[in-house]
Amino acid sequence: MCLDTLNRYALAVELLSLKPRISIVAKETGLSPAILRKAFVEMHQRSPSSGPIRTSPQFMSKSFSKLKEATLCAVFFRLENRRHCARRVINGYRRYCSYIKSVSNAYPLLDFSDAWAISKWLDAGVLKLVRCSYCHSAKLINNELEHNVCCVCKS
Repeated sequence: MCLDTLNRYALAVELLSLKPRISIVAKETGLSPAILRKAFVEMHQRSPSSGPIRTSPQFMSKSFSKLKEATLCAVFFRLENRRHCARRVINGYRRYCSYIKSVSNAYPLLDFSDAWAISKWLDAGVLKLVRCSYCHSAKLINNELEHNVCCVCKS
């Protein structure tokens, strides 16, 4: 078995530990979705989440709490300076989860698949991380809603 194959399997195991949609892991690793589903069931004793990956960032604007956490997740994703996108998302998502658990003693509102979608939208320019013009905190905006509410000052 070559090193590339071992790296793909290691990445698959690491991604599966974060409970993503199987399609994300299959796309990143090139491994069969059937094998990945079986591994997911063995790891978590349940079936993986079903359904499509979010195709629009509109889900964040339906809840102020989700918008705040999406902004935080985007900040942690941007802090990562690695070239490999999967590694950036994994590390950023782990930082986001640790921060949420340490600050609020609650589970994060966003799952790994949401964080994955947010990172893809950031890279594609659909979402932008900007500064609030009033309080200068981080603010997440998208092309459709240029004037999202700031999570800090609500302006």
